[in-house]
Amino acid sequence: MNPLEISLSLSGGGIRAAAHIGAIKFLEEQNIKITAVSGSSAGAIVGLCLANGLKSDEMLRFLKDLEAKELFVLNYKKGGFFSMRKLEVKLKEFIKVRDFSELKIPFWVCVTNINSGEHEYINHGNPVDYVIASSTITPLFEAKKIGDECYIDGGFSDNLPVRPLKHYPQKILAININPIVGSTPDTFKSLLIRSILIVIRSNSIPSKRLADAYLEIEGVAKMNIFNFKEIDNAYQSGYEEMKSKWSELKKNL
Repeated sequence: MNPLEISLSLSGGGIRAAAHIGAIKFLEEQNIKITAVSGSSAGAIVGLCLANGLKSDEMLRFLKDLEAKELFVLNYKKGGFFSMRKLEVKLKEFIKVRDFSELKIPFWVCVTNINSGEHEYINHGNPVDYVIASSTITPLFEAKKIGDECYIDGGFSDNLPVRPLKHYPQKILAININPIVGSTPDTFKSLLIRSILIVIRSNSIPSKRLADAYLEIEGVAKMNIFNFKEIDNAYQSGYEEMKSKWSELKKNL
């Protein structure tokens, strides 16, 4: 019997992206073949790893090897408090491809063009450059310039990029790692993060309707998107919730 083939769309959500890896681990165990993938922000990082042929265990090791000091590098230029240059270097060392055409399956990254304010779905050029661009949450991080254009986090315009996957015949599974629950934020940092999550969640609603199957990982709802200590918990939530809801999801795939 041939394995079930699907396309996969992954939302952004910082360190919560470990939940994507947990969900992918379960799909691997079920022998599900992913034939195309798209992502925004941290979901684009996981998507790039998947498109490059990496397994969930390798992705998890990469994520756990990251440190906050590699993400929050003080930026002495204008345009953001922090720079992602160290993360970019580390990702280029890990993913040794220079063009989307070198990837094993089709991969689309959503970025937001800071000049037009519109989303762009990219599958040409250097994939790491665009993944970094898709992950630059302004004003925390400086925008990423590629050629003549300047980009910011893809989550600001489409945090769950299902649309580019509609070009393929396989059914689409979309995974969202940004449920909104919990108490009212009471600090500047928590209020900023909650505000960002509200913005990116709202633009995911149309994409949710385009997907054939949709999974929202509820177990990550109270996790700080920059708390590296939550990686294992997020991974486990993704695995367990995909496992518990797979029989229903599979009916639509």
